[in-house]
Amino acid sequence: MPTSKDSPAADSGDTGAPNDPGAPGDPGAPEAFVAATPGLTEVAVYSSATIGPDQPPPLPHRRAVWSLVVLALTAFIFSTNESSVVGVISIVAKDMNRSTAAIGLLTTIFGLVNMLASIPFALMLRRLPRRNVLAATAAGLAVGTALFATAHNFAWLLAGRGMTALAGAAFWAIVTPTVAGMFSSANRGKSVSRLLLGASGAGIIGLPLVTLLAQHTGWRAPYWVLTALAATLAITIFTVMPSFRAEQGTAARGLVPSWPIFARILVVCGLTVGSIAVMWTFITPFATDVAGFSPGAVPTLLFIGGVSGVVSMFFVGRFLDRYPVRSVAIGLALLTAVWGTMALLGSVQPIFVICVVVQGSAWSILLASMVNWAIRHAPGSTDTANGTYATVFSGGNATGSIVGAALIAVAGAAWLPVASLVLTAAAAVLVWTMRGRYKRYA
Repeated sequence: MPTSKDSPAADSGDTGAPNDPGAPGDPGAPEAFVAATPGLTEVAVYSSATIGPDQPPPLPHRRAVWSLVVLALTAFIFSTNESSVVGVISIVAKDMNRSTAAIGLLTTIFGLVNMLASIPFALMLRRLPRRNVLAATAAGLAVGTALFATAHNFAWLLAGRGMTALAGAAFWAIVTPTVAGMFSSANRGKSVSRLLLGASGAGIIGLPLVTLLAQHTGWRAPYWVLTALAATLAITIFTVMPSFRAEQGTAARGLVPSWPIFARILVVCGLTVGSIAVMWTFITPFATDVAGFSPGAVPTLLFIGGVSGVVSMFFVGRFLDRYPVRSVAIGLALLTAVWGTMALLGSVQPIFVICVVVQGSAWSILLASMVNWAIRHAPGSTDTANGTYATVFSGGNATGSIVGAALIAVAGAAWLPVASLVLTAAAAVLVWTMRGRYKRYA
């Protein structure tokens, strides 16, 4: 019976507490604990019969670390490309003689492709060597950005953007469980947070650089740079990473597999991402119309929030493995406080700035802890579970944006944090009631 901090007992942060699940046959064993606890029968038991003994990582630690660094850089490039349209939208619209709204459809198309392709890619790619697939996704990104950079009509732009969306869907469908599987199961959360550190950096480094380069050299130049970087990373992944399959990693299956808990996690994910999309997609009109900032101050505000997010992402990794549920609960508590404060005092500029900082921190905590929580309770293959999670994530993002747009049209920007507060509070209730129902298996 595992006794490391991966065990369910570690979720509570307690050790040696009464009724801790012990070895099979003991009064405190999982089987006895489930039998004595109403409402717990549907939760999979954490025992050698359920998940098997902890297998060693598929590659030496030093090589795993270098592979993680390369994949974090690749996550940075993917995330920079995903958000890049925000920085070049006006320039592309003018060059293509299209409206800003029409070019904005590129973001919608990207999100839809991501949402629809995540699960199919997770199912199709789960038996292929990780190195080959991840290198291919980076190569696909290079092809897509090259198509975008050479586009001379809207259809060609859509083709390039769609190609990068497909590559991104395939990358994110498998990279998180791949990274988790390269290290011991005691370090899953930490490794995932280090991967997402690259993605977080895109907001404060990648997007500003794309915007700056586009303003001074034209919008095509940054996409040629992304093409070169993606092609380089494709070669680097193939060179640095060893070839191993998902089942050879330490994260092929969830540590505590459970359909009921996983389903709850998906609902929490959809609500949380939706709450972020409602408010953050339209942070500019809120900052200018409600808080009274000039449009020129918005990039600085976003940069401050981005820095807060990167710092939090760096530190949260050390807590995810020991406190997987509490990490989500704390992130939601912070986010609930942010939306409530914005709803009441968002027009006060110093308070708004503080909210931006706390929001950046809360979102990074949630970004890492929710996907770690999902992989932990994956009821089957973690690749499939992660693909499902990515689909729900994209769906929440798209839905939240639509709700935010409708709310602005009907009631104004001041009501955005109210809607976000309702969604976040609903997610928080689902998390805060976990421990009462599922005890140490949450």
